[in-house]
Amino acid sequence: MKRYLLLIAGAALLFSCTDPGKEGPNAGQEAICFDVAAEEIASRAAGEIATEAALRTKTIGVFASYTGKLTYENTTVSPDYMYNQPVSYQTSAGVWGYAPEKFWPNDPNDYVSFFAYAPYEAVPEEGSATGIIGMSRTVDLGDPWINFRLPAYENQVDLLYGQRRTYNADSQPVYTSWLDQHKRAWGEAPMVFVFRHALACIGDNFTVKMSDALYEKMRDHNMDITFTNVTVRYSNLATKARLVLRSAGSPNWKEIISGELLCSRTFDSGTLDSGLGFSHTATSNPAAITLDTGHGLFYIPLQIAGTPRPQAEIYLTYKVTSANPGTTAFTDVATALVSFGPAEAGTKQAFALTLN
Repeated sequence: MKRYLLLIAGAALLFSCTDPGKEGPNAGQEAICFDVAAEEIASRAAGEIATEAALRTKTIGVFASYTGKLTYENTTVSPDYMYNQPVSYQTSAGVWGYAPEKFWPNDPNDYVSFFAYAPYEAVPEEGSATGIIGMSRTVDLGDPWINFRLPAYENQVDLLYGQRRTYNADSQPVYTSWLDQHKRAWGEAPMVFVFRHALACIGDNFTVKMSDALYEKMRDHNMDITFTNVTVRYSNLATKARLVLRSAGSPNWKEIISGELLCSRTFDSGTLDSGLGFSHTATSNPAAITLDTGHGLFYIPLQIAGTPRPQAEIYLTYKVTSANPGTTAFTDVATALVSFGPAEAGTKQAFALTLN
């Protein structure tokens, strides 16, 4: 089941961005406000932005385009009304804020369109290696975008993008971008975004089950199996791609055809907790168990045209011991090769191994 982060206005307005008594040129204007909350989130991997508390430790980035009386569809503008504006949680005040404040246009019917992502990155310097490596400029016309390069395993980034959520006649959610908003509709109320995962995840858990033949052998010879290490070598992953922040439903990934197209990543569990395995004392062939969690790999859910499907090689090291006199313990490695496609963003795929 997919879960999302929600940027939402509460039942009661917790704060006002504009003090009605403010002096100066912006007196009486309504500031554009944000408030962040989270729906229940199911964690997919270590380091994931999965809860409201986790999101509060990050910063979100917001773009906005002003189109006057024209709708976003009927004009081509740059995201210079708000450009990669960092918005952070202020613990002391219990609110999300940014500075300097940006105000709604004076004409309550003028349109502004909003786009957001998380976690925030400052405009990257040329040559940035991993994570967000580039973004549209204030002078670039059209939809704002960010270029993303898959980091090394130990530096993973759980990339999110913001959308509008409405419901159809069957009460099913419909996701679009926040286009053509105006002061008349919002005033001082916070904007509402749903933050969704732009990446997919594979290998969040590793499940293992014995074949019936191996179970019978274990039982008959008083054998125990203990798992000691898991290594996964991923290959043919898209190295980089462009995430266009205007989207409907799924994240709007575009190919970047330059330089290195594909890359590899490796996960090594190190020494697993002792005692994790199967025992001959089991009364029946046990069901699949989870070896380890929280070690999945985030990847771009995009297969570059003309390239092979992503795949993962799995190596499970295990130790076999027996209570029978004169039997020597030994170690072995179970292997599997899994080919997987660019799964839908926000989902995870798990590995399953059978020991024969």
